[in-house]
Amino acid sequence: MSNKTSAAPLVSVVMPSLNQVQFLETAVRSVLEQDYPHVELIVADGMSTDGSLELLMQLQAEYGERLRWSSQQDGGAAEALNHAIAQAHGDVVGWLNSDDMYTQGAVARAMAHFEKHPKHQMVYGQGQHINVAGEVLANYPTKPPSTPLDVFADGSFICQPTVFMRREALTQVGELDASIKTAFDFDLFVRFFKRYPRQIGMVRRVQAFSRLHAACMTQRLRRQVALDGMRVVAKELGTVPEHWFWTHVDEMCASYPLGPDALPLVKQLEAFLKEASAYLKPEVLKGLIERLKVDWRLRLATPELFATVQPDAWANKQLTIKYRWQGKPTAAVLVRCNAPWPEPGKLRLKVLTPSGKVQRSVLDVPDDFVLRFEIPEIMQSGCMMWTVETSQGFVPAKHDKASTDKRKLAFQVLELSTEDADGV
Repeated sequence: MSNKTSAAPLVSVVMPSLNQVQFLETAVRSVLEQDYPHVELIVADGMSTDGSLELLMQLQAEYGERLRWSSQQDGGAAEALNHAIAQAHGDVVGWLNSDDMYTQGAVARAMAHFEKHPKHQMVYGQGQHINVAGEVLANYPTKPPSTPLDVFADGSFICQPTVFMRREALTQVGELDASIKTAFDFDLFVRFFKRYPRQIGMVRRVQAFSRLHAACMTQRLRRQVALDGMRVVAKELGTVPEHWFWTHVDEMCASYPLGPDALPLVKQLEAFLKEASAYLKPEVLKGLIERLKVDWRLRLATPELFATVQPDAWANKQLTIKYRWQGKPTAAVLVRCNAPWPEPGKLRLKVLTPSGKVQRSVLDVPDDFVLRFEIPEIMQSGCMMWTVETSQGFVPAKHDKASTDKRKLAFQVLELSTEDADGV
């Protein structure tokens, strides 16, 4: 590709932003300091109040007409992106969120691919997740463009900030669906694959870093992400695999009862099931309901307690008991357990308490037992956890030839309760 600016096609990068001043400068510079000679950046701000506008003014003074920005009330990131795309002058459009960043050479590699493959309408690359400090957490699970369309039913295999699209193709595919609050990128990629099969390419280099932090949409709106993903799959591919449902159930269990939603877990699940039912086939929905009825995570959960057992009540090497104070004096948490091993043995437990102390006990099995976790008066508020660890257990498949269960199981949790301060 020619290095002469006049011969290089213009690349327009669009960037939605709302109160991301902590990451905004890094994102902007990762675009405008690319070694590709002809790049413009359009930032669509949603009325930030954290100093983002002042920063954009400073950066615009530095980069001139290569950086354009506006700040106005919008209906969300998809609407802001559509507004920015409408202002783009380039033949190729890239999309980078204001908390993400390009790797050096990303734009040049994408444009070299388009030059080599003139019939390709979209190109994407490999991506990596980073944390607030910019440290790499993991590779994004990217798959090649030859991946069958129906694999999208399992989720997006394209790291959004690595994507570049020909402007004309984007016009044909249509703008982002602003009625989808979180998975509008997923929806767009599926539509591109459906309209342009065999006209999508891949750069096999890390093209961008996608930042994970508490305020980012995919971390903050987990329930909406699940529902929007199911909506896209139902609309574009027809059948929604039930793992979309169970993945979010696992996420709810992982945060309960310490998360921001104060509703009992069963109530949370009822609300999610009601919304998800719009995208699930009746026979799938019926099966989910039957499985939820026998899920011990739900049977055990109370407004103040949760045990990280498996759905059949078994714990393996580690069990966590989570407690959230409900406003009444509590002396202890009681955990009624059972260890129905096929052969007698010893169960050695190590308990890490909220104060950092370690407690140990040795129990005969098979037998019922109760774990009692005392709550000091000075900790009669907030949240706390106890972790129970053991290396003992049995593997069902080794004792029953008809079993395919290869888990190492330690004990079952049958009941969670609290002991009031007055002994009740």
